[in-house]
Amino acid sequence: MNADAHSEARPDRPPLAGLVDQRTRALLQVGQARVANAWMRLGSCAIVAIVAMSILGNLWPIAWWIGLSVVIFFDRSLHQRLLKAIDAGEQPSMTWLVVWTAAQSIYGNTLAIMLWFAPYVPGESLAVIYLCGGLANAIATLRAHAGLTLAGAVPTLGFLMGLPIFNFFANGATNTADLMLVVGALLLLGFGVNLWKSLLASDAAHARAEEAAIREQQAAAAAALAKTDTIQRMNDELRTPMMALIGAAEHLHRVAATPSARAHIATLVQAGEVLKQVLDDLTDLDRLENGSLEVEPAPTSVRDIVRSALSAFRSAADDKGLELFADISADMPTSIEMDARRVRQILFNLLANAVRYTQHGGVRVRVSAQVAPLPGRVRLSFVVADTGLGMSRAQLSAIFGRERVAGASDGLGLAISLKLARAMGGHITAKSEPGEGSVFTFTFDAPVISRSANAAA
Repeated sequence: MNADAHSEARPDRPPLAGLVDQRTRALLQVGQARVANAWMRLGSCAIVAIVAMSILGNLWPIAWWIGLSVVIFFDRSLHQRLLKAIDAGEQPSMTWLVVWTAAQSIYGNTLAIMLWFAPYVPGESLAVIYLCGGLANAIATLRAHAGLTLAGAVPTLGFLMGLPIFNFFANGATNTADLMLVVGALLLLGFGVNLWKSLLASDAAHARAEEAAIREQQAAAAAALAKTDTIQRMNDELRTPMMALIGAAEHLHRVAATPSARAHIATLVQAGEVLKQVLDDLTDLDRLENGSLEVEPAPTSVRDIVRSALSAFRSAADDKGLELFADISADMPTSIEMDARRVRQILFNLLANAVRYTQHGGVRVRVSAQVAPLPGRVRLSFVVADTGLGMSRAQLSAIFGRERVAGASDGLGLAISLKLARAMGGHITAKSEPGEGSVFTFTFDAPVISRSANAAA
């Protein structure tokens, strides 16, 4: 985990600024690399020790590897504690870590001395290969922190250059060929510095990408919060005057003198109920997207829900000359435990689409109850069928196939209905053909409270 991720996970941790942030990130990267690299170092050094034992003809390489195993496990434990300390918001001292890194580098490179002075020429070659591997490991795992990189790489470079120089003077300082390895070490140092810079540039680019991703997430969260706040304010601003208008219309409906006036006022009341439902849809869509909407089941009558939904669209259907009726099965239980508000909301939205896109014929609601797989429950099916325009397979696929929940053609109501159905453990399906109307089916399981059946609606 990088430093940014740790900081995001602990909002109570004080923010680190400038160099401190970079230091924390560097220590995290070094710690993670050393912990992950421990087993590979142990295995590769075991192979080198076995080869060295065959060259030297004694068990000193095995003894060296046993000691190195203790060093590697201790180093791994140190860096694990380092990660925990950083995660807790502490700033560990670097002095002991730099000294320890240099000490283990020196100990690890003592094998190169054994190989260099072996009686066989391959010993020198293996020593150089081993030192180059140690240098690459230091650059790869310690690169994020310059001090630790120097602590791990300088002893290795010292061995790589010091052994040929010692050999040159030990042989009388006459054979300049003994110094060729020094030239090679200098070239290797140049390549190593370039590699180190490239790796640092890659790490910096990765860190910038992570920071950009975090900023995008924060911006998205802020946008979602702003949207939620806007919806809530709009809801609050509109709901109060709208409820006043509905209340006034209901009062006028009660005192209206003529049937014609009562009919017009009833239309006004129903239109207000539709607007109220739209506001509820906006609020619920935001809650569904935020995962904060809860389903609240309670004993309810299916017939009451259906009658309430139909009454809201009776005037609109009459104005268009449409038939609007319900067919509820005679064996429908009297009381079922479900969220009446959500079921009515789904049925309301399905009816709204049906009435809106039907120009002739009618809209029919069929409600049935079947035995559910679990005992004590029924499977309710609300079927809303219309004789309207219908939809093509492509339109149905756009709505259901990719689970897209909102769009210009399918509207907010259907978006809410699809999400609410899933939240209640149910689903909505649709069958439609252009010019032949549509059939939407909302199905879900619910516990039965009372099985006494009333007369059909």
